[in-house]
Amino acid sequence: MTDLFFIDEKKVSVKTSNGDSIILGFQDTMNYQINEQCNNMFIDYLKKLFDEKYDGNLNTIWGFNRFLIQYRFNSIFSVQLDRDKERERIGARIKQLREEQNIDAKTLAMKAGIDAANLCRIEQGRYSAGLDILAKIATALECKIDLVRL
Repeated sequence: MTDLFFIDEKKVSVKTSNGDSIILGFQDTMNYQINEQCNNMFIDYLKKLFDEKYDGNLNTIWGFNRFLIQYRFNSIFSVQLDRDKERERIGARIKQLREEQNIDAKTLAMKAGIDAANLCRIEQGRYSAGLDILAKIATALECKIDLVRL
């Protein structure tokens, strides 16, 4: 079951039934105002769209605009994965790869040429590592960074 709430008057947080955490942006506050005045009408409709039509592909969300416009809601302006959740996912994957290779965190940090405390924060999802640091970690794990379809 999809869970949605307004982060602020222009952003909605979406937690889908398959575990995706997405932030939707809108250009103005109209949807928020309608939602407040009409007993969660906007959130309920958006939840219905996600439950019935979301297939795990972020591009599908852009197709929701035609349904929103049909019911006189404002269209979606931006779609992004929740950065905190992405950091946690990437960190967990690094830790999983490290443990599969029976490497302790201190050794991996040394091989990658990064601070062990930073590696710990990366694995816990508390630190946003740049591409250069991720590339060093990937090299040390004998992996490559790859973009894959969601």
